[in-house]
Amino acid sequence: MGRLSIGYVDGTTINDGDTGTIWRFGYTSQIRATLEKTLQRGVTAGVSAGFSNAPLTYVSGFVDPHSSCVAACDATASITQLMAYIHGGGSPGFHFVYDLEGGATDFSNFRTKSTDETLAPSSKYDFTFGFGGGLGYGFSQISDIYVSEMTDLVLHPSNGASTTAPRLFQFRAGFRVGF
Repeated sequence: MGRLSIGYVDGTTINDGDTGTIWRFGYTSQIRATLEKTLQRGVTAGVSAGFSNAPLTYVSGFVDPHSSCVAACDATASITQLMAYIHGGGSPGFHFVYDLEGGATDFSNFRTKSTDETLAPSSKYDFTFGFGGGLGYGFSQISDIYVSEMTDLVLHPSNGASTTAPRLFQFRAGFRVGF
């Protein structure tokens, strides 16, 4: 089986302990594709890949004379999520769905909007886990549509700048079909 979904990701703030910068992400969309295997009726396990290019306010931790981003600037960054998950729910008609997932979130390709200058870091993979649920409508045992809310916790090192894990809240809508 496979799924394709479009998601809406809420903004979040991440304190990057390695570079001393703060990333204030804005709202963005995410495209996500999955491959999954049925474990038993209504339960599947699989892998997913999600991609987005998010706007953010990049706050420098220090003044870099080689950068056009002094103190703070508007920028963009790529967010890639590679996850393994368990999906529950699925039958003809209306039904509840739930997902439990774990994997990695990559923050990369930081660039200023005004000059397209590359900003630090070049790439940053963080362990991520999440959970969520929603509603689906099954057309058959192997095809359905769904809407769900996910909460992903990103374990990003902040070197004491933050005491809580950044959260990525996502609203997803998509379809699932067996092949």
